[in-house]
Amino acid sequence: MVKHTSISILKLLFMSSLFLSIAPSTEPCHPIDYKVLHEIQEAMGSTPPLVSAFNLANDCCSGWAISCNSNGRVTFFLASKGNTSTQIPSSISQLEYLQAFQFIYSPIYGSLPSALTKLKYLTAIRVSGTNLNFTIPSFLGNMTNLQSIDLSSNSLRGPIPSSLGKLDGLTRLDLSNNHLSGQIPQSLGSCKALGSLDFSNNQLTGDVPKSLGQLNMDYVALGSNQLTGDASHLFQSNTGTLYLYSNRFAFNFSNVKVGSNLGYFDMSNNLVYGGFPASIINTLFYGFSVSNNRLCGPIPEGGSLQQFQADAFANNLCLCGRPLPPCSGS
Repeated sequence: MVKHTSISILKLLFMSSLFLSIAPSTEPCHPIDYKVLHEIQEAMGSTPPLVSAFNLANDCCSGWAISCNSNGRVTFFLASKGNTSTQIPSSISQLEYLQAFQFIYSPIYGSLPSALTKLKYLTAIRVSGTNLNFTIPSFLGNMTNLQSIDLSSNSLRGPIPSSLGKLDGLTRLDLSNNHLSGQIPQSLGSCKALGSLDFSNNQLTGDVPKSLGQLNMDYVALGSNQLTGDASHLFQSNTGTLYLYSNRFAFNFSNVKVGSNLGYFDMSNNLVYGGFPASIINTLFYGFSVSNNRLCGPIPEGGSLQQFQADAFANNLCLCGRPLPPCSGS
């Protein structure tokens, strides 16, 4: 299986740049926002990093975990860790100029408050590494300014709501490492700006909608689910990362057109058959695995495939050629 660490780092850097692009304030924190942040601080316990990041006795806008606009209104905050299990306070909706927030590695539980819909400037949500165990609320689809949703590494359950397809400005959707079930909504094909999609490590079933193949996504991760059928429509010319590992996909790999931008590819542990497409020799791979499938025939030379070890091709029907044993008659 391809190691995915480097991609996770890239995703983290992407999120950091999105949040840190909000300009710092030269004005003191507005009294209304000060009150709300104080409520969040108390709800999470007395000593989470949020507390050390800003001084509630003076100016909450001066710390690294808070950003404010020129009028001292909070536009971003980061809350992590904490020592008290709590729900996200509905008072967060009183931060009316909030553009982005993060709750990460916190003992929060429950669901996202519906009061979030009042935040008309909100473009990015990240709630990751928490005890949240809700069904993803359909009201997120009504928050039409959202560009990035990261609800990864929680205990989310139930289906992915089809209402997310209404977010035509959404560029990133990360629901990985949860307990989501059901099928991937066809409506997500309407998210024309979507460039990064990660549903890996869930319990999703059924076929991948053809509508997703019409998007120009750079990063697609669907590994470790129970998905079936044809995934060949996900091989797009712009795709740089495609993770399909540990599903039950079954399609003829010979007919796939592999784009030259595909640098990280993992299709291991599926039911994919056929041989290698001729277009694969034009691609420079940095990570690659097609092990544990039903592929057959020679491994093409002249590209970058020979740089990988034999385990990247192992346990197929009848693959041969470097780095595997030679094909018969050669």
